[in-house]
Amino acid sequence: MPATTTREQQDQATPRVKRVLASVLVLNVAVALAKLSVGLLAGSLAMVADGLHSLLDGASNVVGLVGVSIAARPADPNHPYGHQRFEMLTTLGIAAFMLLALTEIVGSIVSRLTGGGGVPDIGPLAVGVMLVTLMINIGVTVWERREARKLGSAVLLADARHTLSDVLVSISVLVSFALVRAGYGIADVLVTVVIAGFIAYGAWQIIRDATASLSDEAVEDPEVIRAAALSVPGVRGAHAVRSRGVGGRVWVDLHIQVRPTLSVEQGHDIASEVAEAVEEKLGRPADVTVHVEPATTYHLNNIRDYEKTDDVSLSAG
Repeated sequence: MPATTTREQQDQATPRVKRVLASVLVLNVAVALAKLSVGLLAGSLAMVADGLHSLLDGASNVVGLVGVSIAARPADPNHPYGHQRFEMLTTLGIAAFMLLALTEIVGSIVSRLTGGGGVPDIGPLAVGVMLVTLMINIGVTVWERREARKLGSAVLLADARHTLSDVLVSISVLVSFALVRAGYGIADVLVTVVIAGFIAYGAWQIIRDATASLSDEAVEDPEVIRAAALSVPGVRGAHAVRSRGVGGRVWVDLHIQVRPTLSVEQGHDIASEVAEAVEEKLGRPADVTVHVEPATTYHLNNIRDYEKTDDVSLSAG
């Protein structure tokens, strides 16, 4: 008996996710323009790289808005499970933008090292812009993470992770400013290398999480689900427990064994109770499908996923 996330919950969450992404988009563009313009004036490769990173943050927000809109579409004959996987594909788009930024930054590093270049002119304006944009990015990261947890949005979580890399990058740029002013001009290039590392790591995390979801990696402990099923009166065994998830949703299916002489209605009622027990145990909305089997010696002895002697010894009476 499936227990699903309601359509009303999805309808309420999607507009809110869009509002968050649209607000962050405006902030990212403003931050990027400030960093790029001042960075070019100061001749700071690190600040320009940071500005490029922020500009690509804005581009990823656009991708996120498109992805969330598609993922919110209701199920149809061609997509009976809905369109939630498009949201995970969108997170891969965000990672692609990060890798694009990484390519540009690495190219700038090589150009500076092979072609030379003057020492950046770090003044109060550059420092002030970096401090202000740092505070903005910290606020955006905290806000997006909180909203991602509330709304169960993979896109917001991925974007918050991306913005967090901006925070770390901005701190690195400020450190490079201090070193440059102390006479270590090479610090501008070295910190740019650090920025490239932050971007690469953030992209890897997003790709890892999206791949796990798209490949149907298990998202819940099968023993936890099995224990929840066995806690329901009338359930004599449980096996073949599987789970997968995407975004804030999780799908679970399992087989349970009940007394063979029960009526179809009684078996259905027990399956419904199992679905509710599993969803309650997981602590989040879940689509739980329960397959009912008779608790005969054949079924109990063929539970291959778990070798529990107490199940095998149960009688069918």
